[in-house]
Amino acid sequence: MGNKLGKMVISLKNQIVLFIMFSLLQISFLDAQDIANKKIYKPIIKENEIGKIYSFAGSPDKFVLKKVVKGFPKKRTLTKLRFADENDTYVIKVFGDDNKYLYSIGVGNPFYANATHIGYEDSKVMGGLVNSINLDITLPMNIEPTKFVFSKRNKTGILNDIQKIELN
Repeated sequence: MGNKLGKMVISLKNQIVLFIMFSLLQISFLDAQDIANKKIYKPIIKENEIGKIYSFAGSPDKFVLKKVVKGFPKKRTLTKLRFADENDTYVIKVFGDDNKYLYSIGVGNPFYANATHIGYEDSKVMGGLVNSINLDITLPMNIEPTKFVFSKRNKTGILNDIQKIELN
């Protein structure tokens, strides 16, 4: 009786191992198929890389694409580029082919100018609102956006789309 029980336990153990191996093999096969659909695009390029520079002019409720050039980004532009987070008042969503969402770039609140002048460190007001801006974003050369969607965060923290700019 003990010998049969031992064989049953070993057989059951082998079946469990085979089941786990088969499951892992199937999961890895499915992941390999979807890898082309799950590309991660990096939104930030280095200072010495050539990228596409998209220049926008904007007011708090309207943005216009002024020009697109290929070149080296300014260091000031690169320090502002990052993925969007909950602290950003304005966000630029980047879409690729077939209206596929690529990522969101956080631009903070470009309509608030910070005053960082010497002598005003103790001031209660360290800036103010501006009505118009010029905004540059630089994307890597391998990214081919078809649409930009500008969104603004409301007082409850929800992003509302304010404008879509289609690229030809």
